[in-house]
Amino acid sequence: MKTLLAKVRLKPTRQRARSLASRCLVQSPATRGLDICHDDKTCSKRDDVALSRCLAVSVLVLVLAGGSATAQNTPITIRAGRLIDGAGGVSENVRITLDGSRIARVDRLRGAVTYDLSDLTVMPGWIDTHVHLTNHFDADGRNHSDPDETPEQAILYAVENAYRTLMAGFTTVQSLGSPRDLDLREAIARGSLPGPRILTSLRAVNTRTGTPEDIRAFVRQLDADGADVVKIFASASIREGGAQVMTDEQLQAVCGEANRLGLRTVVHAYGTESLTATIEAGCGGIEHGNRYSDAVIDLMAERGTYLDPHLGLLWANYVDNKDRFLGRGNYTEEGFALMEEARVVGYETFRRTLAHGGVRIVYGTDAVAGAHGRNAEELIYRVRDGGQDPMDAIMSATSRAAESLGLADQIGAVRPGHQADLVAVAGNPLDDITSVRDVVFVMKGGVVYKNLAR
Repeated sequence: MKTLLAKVRLKPTRQRARSLASRCLVQSPATRGLDICHDDKTCSKRDDVALSRCLAVSVLVLVLAGGSATAQNTPITIRAGRLIDGAGGVSENVRITLDGSRIARVDRLRGAVTYDLSDLTVMPGWIDTHVHLTNHFDADGRNHSDPDETPEQAILYAVENAYRTLMAGFTTVQSLGSPRDLDLREAIARGSLPGPRILTSLRAVNTRTGTPEDIRAFVRQLDADGADVVKIFASASIREGGAQVMTDEQLQAVCGEANRLGLRTVVHAYGTESLTATIEAGCGGIEHGNRYSDAVIDLMAERGTYLDPHLGLLWANYVDNKDRFLGRGNYTEEGFALMEEARVVGYETFRRTLAHGGVRIVYGTDAVAGAHGRNAEELIYRVRDGGQDPMDAIMSATSRAAESLGLADQIGAVRPGHQADLVAVAGNPLDDITSVRDVVFVMKGGVVYKNLAR
């Protein structure tokens, strides 16, 4: 597993960073959302290009000047008014003691603490197992299709998306996936940029990858290039009907080779036929799912296949931004009608899957342009509209998601030895799941990136 769990290190170059930012930055974006600039000529939160420039400067301030991201050499202690530990436990008035980037102790001892979150609910940093960090809207406000976009511009959009995601409480994401994710993954792991810990597929396997032997060679190259996971398109886009497009032999080749190399696999699949072929090929996880029989539910439970359904945010984001997507690729009126059908069917399928009780459901959003930083909305859709128990939903985004990534001993729970990834919200999400929108505190690897409680 080629994951990078590095602690951020910040260099004391405050004066230089402040001079670079002085024309645009007037407050920390970590503490005041994205409304960060006051000069309409250079920055407006309604202007995507200007926002990218200002956010890039803000990131520089956070990295060089320290911003709200602060590393501590002495032990850090945190008081949690309520702790949801990610593994199903709830405690009141808990003290969390850190040792560098990791959790050293969790107890109920009183006394002064470094961060007093007594009025908040603290959880492990959330995990989104399916995002697309490089997806963005172009300067014209439409879904990306600009052939003249430079690599530098493209990576700045990805930096912006990563930053928004971290500020929303997600300290680890799986980006599926672009080759540009690799450099972003490394920069964040070095501490050069604030963002969530990234795992990436780099590229994807599909029916055009070739013969079974071609596919095996492709998987070996992914492994050599540093991919954390293999993304597979077993089905067509839902906007094209979602039918199976890879042969059973191709699926057996890709998942067989990945398993031999110790690489995880996640598969874009819709429908009973695609899911059955995927599971029987030994693939590890299903993305989307959406519509399948009770027999497939039994098969997922029997084989221990992870399921990452996308119930609400994905479809709502497309509807909210329809004018920005429509007319690009398969974003047609017919495609939007198929997505609406998938949304309705998806809820029914999700409820049947929950009722079974044996399927390992994890948390992902398929966040594309327009959805980055709104990742927690999917928790609300799952609980409010899908009928999932709030604790189970939170576990799907913490310990169970960590397990699906092969990182159950590192992240996803508040326990000694784990990375000090913490998110705190106002309110109690077990009583009102919408409180996940009100993120007050974000820590990743023992470094605070957001603190509105002070």
